Amino acid sequence: MSNLVVIPNDKEDIKLLINKNISELIIGVKNLSIYNLELDIDSIIELSKNINITIAINKMIHNSDLGYVREVLFKVKNTNINILFQDLGVFNIIKELELDNKLIIYGEHLNLSIGSNTFYKEHGISSTYISSDITYIEINSIKEKTNMEVYYTVYGYLPIFYSRRSLLTNYFKYIEKDKKGDTYYIFDKDNKYMIKEKEYGTIIYSPLVNLINELDKIKNIDNFVIDLSYIEDISIIDNFINNEKGENTYTGFFDKKTIFKLKEEE
Repeated sequence: MSNLVVIPNDKEDIKLLINKNISELIIGVKNLSIYNLELDIDSIIELSKNINITIAINKMIHNSDLGYVREVLFKVKNTNINILFQDLGVFNIIKELELDNKLIIYGEHLNLSIGSNTFYKEHGISSTYISSDITYIEINSIKEKTNMEVYYTVYGYLPIFYSRRSLLTNYFKYIEKDKKGDTYYIFDKDNKYMIKEKEYGTIIYSPLVNLINELDKIKNIDNFVIDLSYIEDISIIDNFINNEKGENTYTGFFDKKTIFKLKEEE
């Protein structure tokens, strides 16, 4: 069976997760991650004594962040902590510091092809977090053709849109009403899309994806990621461990081909 990897929602969950049959936690580094839970690097290093840890440096990196990124990476240089990153500028710092930690490329909506992952592997990145924007057939093909270690989200809210702008704040200012909180929702037929505004911008999330009934179709994928961000009930982990089927699950693009046909020339 594939490994179960969990992204915790809050620090209190970690105590419970350590005692479950999971192989790894992915934890955001404070001010460098898109995840709900972010911890300072010293706390993460301490946690790594009890369970395998991957740090996430996956927000949009700016010049002002580079010194802090370098400081964080230097601290994990001689640890067994894995590094998940999105910005290739982070990869350049990793090479500069001569780190030999396991590297996981996280391309969000860009990590979609055999070619790109072959390129990453040729440059020393052996693990990849595949986007959920493609079908399971394409995911299996990437695994087969590249032989990289693959991470893939099987449960959680998926980020589908990001803007550096404070969109909720701007919207309520425009309609001259008070913004109450940093979370709102868009409804489209039966689907509900969460909007979160944070200090680094605004993210719109998909409905809750749950692939618990589809795991046999991706049984060759190395790591199934359960993203508990913004989810308080962690009992879903036991369902995955025990392979319990679900009802009325939303699967996103997992089994839905997206084809855009170009307009024919007149």
